[in-house]
Amino acid sequence: MTKFILALSLLALTMPSVANAHGGGCRKSSPPGQCCHMDNSTGVVHCH
Repeated sequence: MTKFILALSLLALTMPSVANAHGGGCRKSSPPGQCCHMDNSTGVVHCH
């Protein structure tokens, strides 16, 4: 049980690094309620 809790704790500590936010700002043409911006590494506009 201790190994399970340790593994779960390590997983929880590493998860925020996987979902890092990225800058870029919102385009003025973004649909209402969404933020669209260019992903410079791929050249694709995406919204969220």
